[in-house]
This record gives sequence, structure tokens and C-alpha cells, in this order.
Amino acid sequence: MKNIATAVQAKASQNSKSLTQKDFQPNHRILVVDDEKDIVQSYIDILDVSKISNVVPMRSSRSTSSAMTTTSDPEFELVVAKSYDEALAIVKRDIKQGKPFAMGFFDVLLGEGPDGFDLVKEIHAIDPHMYAVFVTAYNDRSVDSIQSFLGADKTNRWDYLNKPFSNGEILQKARNFTSLWNLNEEKKIQDSKLQEAQRRLVESEKLSSIAAVARGVSHEFGNLLMQIMGKADICLTENNPEKMKTGLEVILDATQRANEILEKFKDLSNPAQATREKSKIYAHQILDEVLVLMEHQIKTQNVKVSRIKTDKVLVEVNPTSLLQVLVNLTINSIHAMGSSGQIDFSVTDVGDMVEIRVRDYGPGIKEELIDKVIEPFFTTKGKQGTGLGLAICKEIIEVDHRGEFMISNHGVKGVEAILRLPKEAEKE
Repeated sequence: MKNIATAVQAKASQNSKSLTQKDFQPNHRILVVDDEKDIVQSYIDILDVSKISNVVPMRSSRSTSSAMTTTSDPEFELVVAKSYDEALAIVKRDIKQGKPFAMGFFDVLLGEGPDGFDLVKEIHAIDPHMYAVFVTAYNDRSVDSIQSFLGADKTNRWDYLNKPFSNGEILQKARNFTSLWNLNEEKKIQDSKLQEAQRRLVESEKLSSIAAVARGVSHEFGNLLMQIMGKADICLTENNPEKMKTGLEVILDATQRANEILEKFKDLSNPAQATREKSKIYAHQILDEVLVLMEHQIKTQNVKVSRIKTDKVLVEVNPTSLLQVLVNLTINSIHAMGSSGQIDFSVTDVGDMVEIRVRDYGPGIKEELIDKVIEPFFTTKGKQGTGLGLAICKEIIEVDHRGEFMISNHGVKGVEAILRLPKEAEKE
């Protein structure tokens, strides 16, 4: 049977990728915090890639304000702050505007008061995703002390650089950390869209299942109504009170079965809470019930029934579900043969399994369609078929009862359905 979970995952992943590629906007915003004008100009000169000989020149524009913002090229947007308070204010403002920084270069010594380490810790409380590079001419703190101060969870969010720095060091760290930020954020967006796509696909699948359940209810109740009508017709023409009583008992039993089937389909709408009670019963007893319930159709269609073998074997099953399977198979056999024919039934003890066979003497199934007839909604009956009967049978036998369900053309004539169910050993 088709693996729906795999299909949902593949489709959701495909949808997520297309949405992510369309919606994700790269972020190359860099905050530079330093109170020395010459150092600030060095950052601008280094990160303006049009001035690097091995980089293709690109258009750049610059403007100056109290925060001295400059777009040096399409790769980096620099925002410069000269103090702890100014940097913190800029970060708070830009976060509110939905414009986070990918990374920042922080001078450790910012005059009197809090230093660059304090500033980054404060920024991480506002924006934990921002990367930081500490730049200093002093080795006043060890790597371990910085990690302890910022927290172990921020280990991958900062780096350390000593002055004097080279152009390559600044450019490389800017590229590395902005790339990391973008990769992380793109993954977050992709994961979010993947979950949303999965939710929508599962919801769509659920709606399809509800439609299938509704059609299944119609299919099953149609079968039961035929049985009730058949027995009612026999009761109307019978003068024997005992036979009439037997017919009415069958009708009552069929209505009870209808109620049980309705409950089963209610369970299907919420599989997690579905309960299918099983009991120990002889397999041939359920087959006996099928022949009683189908008596009218068998007679009116002039169908001969042959019990090939009837081994006495206990099985632990849901009687209603197994009855449903055998009724479906019997009706399919009658429809396949038309106005006359023969159906062979057998119940055989085959070791640790019981094997139930239902064979008709109809025209059989085209070989290229054998594998398709058990797929949901595939039918050879045209508008008169729902395409659910055999799919439901397969689910009941293989999923609910851990058995085997097979359909094949008989070697001589007709179609044969084979059911194998785990056997319950009869206790002495």
C-alpha cells in the first residue's frame, strides 16, 4: 500500500523549498562599535569589497549621520556606534523595526563603565542570534573567562581578534558570520514552512479520508440494506411462523451489524482512539453467518454455493470486521458472474494460520489490473462501484488483524481471494 507519510514528507519538503527560496531575504547588516575614528574608517575601507583587488568592483554608496550608516556594497551594510549606550539603542531600535544585525565587531575598551563584553551580553539578551567578534589590543581576558561570562550556550556566537588586525581577518570574519547567520535563519524559515506544508497536506489527506469514509459507509450500508430487504421479502411470502421468526432474527442481527459498522467508521475518523474489540471464534462460524445474510442474493442470482473445506479453527478477530470482509467478497463474486454461477468457500488450518478462500467462476480480472484492484477508489464496475470494497478488506485483514490478503485469478477460472489470519490455538 502507498506510504502516505513518505509522500507527505516529500511534497511538503518540495513546497517548503520553493517558498523559502522566494521569501528569504539575506541579511548582511554589521554593527561596528568603536570610538576611534581611524579604526572605524578601517572597517569601512576593508569591508568595501570594491577596494579589494581580487573582488569584482561593485557600486557603493555612503551617507553619514549620528550613527554613521554606510552601505559599502550589496554584501555588507555597516552601522557604526561610538559607545555602549548608542550601540544598545541602535540594536533595540532596529529589532523593533524588524532589521536585526547578522554580526558585529566590538571594541572591548569603550571608555569608563561597561566594556564590549558587557555590551554583547546585553545585546544577546535582546537578540540571541547575533554573532560577535571582540577586537582588542589587550589580552585582559582569556577565552575561558569570556565563555564563562557570556554563557556556554553562546560559545558558537562569538570570536576574538587582537589588534592590529589585518584586512583579510576582518573581511573573512564578516563573510563567515554573516553567512552563518543567513544559513541558520534560512533553515528556521525552511523548517517553519515545512511544518506548515506538512500540516496542510495532512489536513488535505484527512479531508480525503473523511470523503472515503462517507463513501465506505454508503457502500457497507447498501450491502446490509440488501440483506434486510431480502429477509423481509422472504418473511412476507412465508406462512411458516418459525421461518418468519428466523428471518426477523436475521433482520435484527443485520441492523445490529449496521450499528457496529457505523461505530467502526466513527473510529476511522479518529484512528488514535479507535478500539476494535476482538474475540475468539471459529472461522467457519463467521462464514455461516455470511451465507445466512447473503441467502436472498444467492437465491435471486441463481448462484450455487460450495463448501470445499471447513476446518474447525479458532481465530481471535473482530467478528464484525471479518464478516464485513467476507460479505464484500461474496457480493463481488455475485456481481462478477451475473445471473448465475458458483462460489467456492473454504476454511483451512495451515499451521499457525487459518486460510479462508473465496472463489468465483466469473471471467476473472485482466492481468494488468490485478495489482490495482486493491487500491482505494479503483473499480472495474464503472459508476456502480465505489472502489473501496477490496481496499477496506485489505486494511481490515492486514492492518487490524496482522494477516495477509491476496487477490488473484484462479488457475482454471474466475477470481480467488485468499485471507490468512493468525490462529488462536484451542485450549484443552
